[in-house]
Amino acid sequence: MASWTFLSNHAHVLLCVAADPDRTLHDIAVRVGITERGVQLILADLIAEGYLERERVGRRNHYKIHPEGRLRHPLEAHHRVADLVAALGVEPAAPA
Repeated sequence: MASWTFLSNHAHVLLCVAADPDRTLHDIAVRVGITERGVQLILADLIAEGYLERERVGRRNHYKIHPEGRLRHPLEAHHRVADLVAALGVEPAAPA
């Protein structure tokens, strides 16, 4: 993999959840190229900052994105999470 990317691991995890809110930690970790523990920490950050909600469904987690959330960096703060997801062509999963 390249030594750097245009998007952070936080953005990658968010996009994985947008595409499939029921995706497992293992699957996200493989797709992003980080450890499952790294995914856990990123999901905790995204939940703590109000970008995601986690709901327990049986033994699995289901995540809900808050598309109205604003991006954090001042250069992008005028954009919403929904704008990022749409710009990168990720089709958000239909609500359950």
